[in-house]
Amino acid sequence: MITILNLETSALACSVSIGQDGQTLISKASDGEWKHSREITLLIRECLSKSGLSFDDIHAIAISGGPGSYTGLRVGASAAKGICYAKNIKLIAVNTLEIIAFPFSDQITENGFIIPLIDARRDEVYYNIYNKQMQSQLETTNLILDASSFEEYTSEAVIVCGDGAQKSIPLIQKPQFEYFPSKSLAKNMSMLSFKKYGAGEFEDIAYYSPFYLKLPNITKSKKQLF
Repeated sequence: MITILNLETSALACSVSIGQDGQTLISKASDGEWKHSREITLLIRECLSKSGLSFDDIHAIAISGGPGSYTGLRVGASAAKGICYAKNIKLIAVNTLEIIAFPFSDQITENGFIIPLIDARRDEVYYNIYNKQMQSQLETTNLILDASSFEEYTSEAVIVCGDGAQKSIPLIQKPQFEYFPSKSLAKNMSMLSFKKYGAGEFEDIAYYSPFYLKLPNITKSKKQLF
């Protein structure tokens, strides 16, 4: 039995789950926003304790690899790397948009599509497009939403999900689209990380860096120190 610890830190709240052979055994999420560095280790400890497992039972750690919050992704990667080094276990990265899309894969037809959107402020989103088999149709990228967005997919039923789904409704009103504002959660990583483990898709712990897509816009303060 393959046991994987899943860490999701890409968004406002962080979450942790333990999966065994692709099935979620237990999951926990923070009760507030932007508490990643404070709560990630507590959530890990709680999941291990309530499942009766220890780090010695874990075969790999999977993290949400981005895109998403710059700080959140760094917290998740740092926590995972530390454990992987200490326990000599594998590191797996799962695209955040794939995690968002996965719960909806059984809700679309064979010819339908899932468009997960991550809010990137204003009318911009990070996105990808997946078919029922969870095969991505393009490279993950960013987009300024407008009325012409995703017109090439209007002939089929489409599910739009993620924390960017709500703001997309007035911008891309199309009758074939269903909108499901949702979160990227660790409990939805179990099957995805298990498949990557089986395929041997592991990251180099020393050199791995999250997929930020865009670096944060950091400005210098104009206030004088003295």
